[in-house]
Amino acid sequence: MVFDIPTFVFTIINLVVLYIILKRILFKPVTEFMEKRADSIRESLDKVEREKSQALEIKAKYEDELKKAEEQAERIIKEANKKAQVEYENIIKSAKAEAENIRLKLSEEMEIERNKMIKEIKNQVVSLALEAATKVIEVNMNTEANNRLVNEFIDEKGIA
Repeated sequence: MVFDIPTFVFTIINLVVLYIILKRILFKPVTEFMEKRADSIRESLDKVEREKSQALEIKAKYEDELKKAEEQAERIIKEANKKAQVEYENIIKSAKAEAENIRLKLSEEMEIERNKMIKEIKNQVVSLALEAATKVIEVNMNTEANNRLVNEFIDEKGIA
């Protein structure tokens, strides 16, 4: 194998010319395309990062609002429970007072009815005693006969 210098030089010149042509025609557009693509990707990543930070801010804001809403709901429930407890106690007090009034009224009515019954019984006893006395006097003044008459009268009226 012989080393041929003119072929070697010609090959080097061909390679240099080919390199220059490829550099202008192929490498430059490919490099520009790659740089544009890299810039586009960087911009997309920056945009995604900005949107992510905005989303995190919005999320934090909504979490704060949700927490405030939960606290407010809890406060409203506590207030409602307090109001319900007060209302419950008022209703119980009112019911107890009304029950006491009814008990007192019934007690008074029972006492009035009791007094009426006692008075009626006394009137009946007096009436029966007068009837018995009248019969005793009518028959005569005999004690044995009087006792017999009183006993008959009591048996007749169903007393004792």
